[in-house]
Amino acid sequence: MFMKSPEFLTAIARKLRRIIPLSKLSKLARSRFRGRLRAALVGWWERLQRAPAYDQAHRFEARDYPGSRSRHYVVHVPRGKVGNRPRPLVMVLHGCRQDNRDIEAITGFNELADRHGFLVVYPFVTSYRGMRNRNCWGWWFDHEIHAGAGEVEDLWQIIEDIKRLYPVDETRIHATGLSSGAGMAVAMMVAHADKIASGAAVAGVPYAERATAARHALNKDPRNRPVVAIVKAMRAEMGENERLVPIQVVHSRDDDTVDINSAKVLRDSWGHCFDIDTRHPSKVSSGRDGATGWEHSSYCDDAGTAVIETLFLDGPGHGWYGGNPGQFSYPDGPDIKLGMWKFFRAHPLRREGSLRRRLRRASA
Repeated sequence: MFMKSPEFLTAIARKLRRIIPLSKLSKLARSRFRGRLRAALVGWWERLQRAPAYDQAHRFEARDYPGSRSRHYVVHVPRGKVGNRPRPLVMVLHGCRQDNRDIEAITGFNELADRHGFLVVYPFVTSYRGMRNRNCWGWWFDHEIHAGAGEVEDLWQIIEDIKRLYPVDETRIHATGLSSGAGMAVAMMVAHADKIASGAAVAGVPYAERATAARHALNKDPRNRPVVAIVKAMRAEMGENERLVPIQVVHSRDDDTVDINSAKVLRDSWGHCFDIDTRHPSKVSSGRDGATGWEHSSYCDDAGTAVIETLFLDGPGHGWYGGNPGQFSYPDGPDIKLGMWKFFRAHPLRREGSLRRRLRRASA
């Protein structure tokens, strides 16, 4: 079945009982009325296909690897999409001083999922250790960003749980987030590079960045680690699983929390790590949506495929653009989720490019 959760199976049983008593199903299946039974079940199936979209709340229980914690998450199941066909999955991570319901509300991803038939998961950090603002993902803590431990592993295990409950296309698992959620989405793309198809970072930071990259009360002058240091950390984490995860970087030039330089260092670290020229974009376009100007740049691999994109905005500050009203949201701008989904659709999971790069690097 499409769902394996107890709540969903109970709902199916209730629907079947409205059509025909369960005690008579086995007899009818063997009787001359089996045609009527089949017609009734087809009618039930058609009604189920028109079912409205809904959210399903889940709880992730802490595992036995280091740093694992129990967490809540919500899965949005798109409207009328019932069946066994595997669906793309987009993980959307909230920022500091938000929770998963906040990011769900402002991004508008649910409406897009209903239109295109993909699943969306919104994890909530729920609890954490170490000094941080309320509900921040710990992208600057070393113990949170390595496969097999901490938050980055909990997030992957949440995806594994979802795969047991819903039909997920394993070649189309994508990660994105806002602010600290963007930093953790980047960590997902590095720590699980062999499994995350592609991703996006909105107002985020590079992998293995320090807390000094963000502006706060105790740090008025944000500064980033050198690109070479970030690339060294990326390669150490990926090891034999090294793979270029196509990435879209979205950032406001007027961001007063995470400076635009973080976006440029993120772009350049990806380029340096995967031999992509980020000094000379393959294509540049610009425009204005509402009050927000923007510039979009693409950077291509040897095959001419845009594997790194940047969308730099002349917007009011730190937040999500083009979505719904709310805290850390600027609706009067380009709808960034549309470009994000277009980018995700163009970049399913591929591994052959990583092999070519490893062979080229070994022969150099």
